[in-house]
Amino acid sequence: MWQKIKPYKDSIVLLTALLLGGVLGVGLPELALKLKPLGQIFLNLLFMIIVPLVAISVTSSIARMTDLKKLGALLVSIMAVSIVMAIIPAVGIIGLALFFDPAQGVTLDLNQTISDTAGTMDFVGLLTTNDFSGLLSKSNILALIIMSVIAGIAIGQSGEDGRKVSALLDSFNTVIMKIVSIIMVAAPVGLGAYFASTMASQDPQLVITFARAVGLFMVACFIYLTVGSTFYAWLGGGTQGVKQFWRFALEPAVTALGTTSSLATLPVTLRTALKMGIKPEIADISLPLLVNLNKGGASIITALKIVFIYSLLRLDFTVDVFMVTILISVLSAFIIGGVPGGAFLGEIFIVTTLGLPMETIPILVVIGAITDAPSTVINVVHDLNACQIIERLNRKRL
Repeated sequence: MWQKIKPYKDSIVLLTALLLGGVLGVGLPELALKLKPLGQIFLNLLFMIIVPLVAISVTSSIARMTDLKKLGALLVSIMAVSIVMAIIPAVGIIGLALFFDPAQGVTLDLNQTISDTAGTMDFVGLLTTNDFSGLLSKSNILALIIMSVIAGIAIGQSGEDGRKVSALLDSFNTVIMKIVSIIMVAAPVGLGAYFASTMASQDPQLVITFARAVGLFMVACFIYLTVGSTFYAWLGGGTQGVKQFWRFALEPAVTALGTTSSLATLPVTLRTALKMGIKPEIADISLPLLVNLNKGGASIITALKIVFIYSLLRLDFTVDVFMVTILISVLSAFIIGGVPGGAFLGEIFIVTTLGLPMETIPILVVIGAITDAPSTVINVVHDLNACQIIERLNRKRL
């Protein structure tokens, strides 16, 4: 029994802590408000590590990828397919969430100014800073990611010197991940305390909105995994591609559900790709990259989180916000999802980029923890679809 639930251990512990925090906030609001400094300390620790975490993790991962530049068109097609397969589910869930408002009239009242979340977005300010020191602020995470990608490409193209720098970055990355793991020991206490203080001053009906949001996500997942997967399989191999996909997709899907890890499922995914008739030279190169790059599950849940929070805060979801949401969702799938051990990085990325209150972080974490397993299933299953499409795009070269 323990072996079956072991992959979910962290999520279960975190959700239990958040549940206890929510109960404490509703039942003993005065005590819950006094616990807020504990949560603030934990979040501040995460904020202090996020800049080096993003800079080193993204730069090192891109630097390693550019070693494959000799593959040329194949690598370009892998990236292009991954980006498109992140945009499609993000747009779909945004439309669904805007039509079926998961907040249903419940308002999160934080009584504070929210920057850059209404009206016109400053895209120049989001994408760049006018000084290097600006990259050292958590408020400029998007600009930091862009510069880290550029730096990673430069390192990958710098020959022997670049390889030395890349090796050093890998060592730094190991240390950063260890720091993150130490901080995350305090996650249940820190987030539980912060969630308790948030619930102490909010409408108890807020809890019900989580069920609506998760229910909406499950409906979207079912549609995307059935209709979306069939469409992708048809793009990759026509009617025969659809038959082959549905004949073999169950094993990696079940494995992903049990492990909640795309990486742990990779051996099964590779074996399944070969059973489907995908050429070994495509599967062996594409799937290890797609594990980090093609994360439609991360994209869909990121977009839902943003729409959900905007609905709770009663903010206008403008065209500018829509564009930034798509960008954040793609980056969450394309880059953030590939950062190993970067727990809560997605939530912090959302909050800092959109200028949302810190009190929204535990709410985003609740949704993320509950939907982690089905998101992983989407990631893994659609890696096979992506492999089919990539093989078709590169058929002449093969």
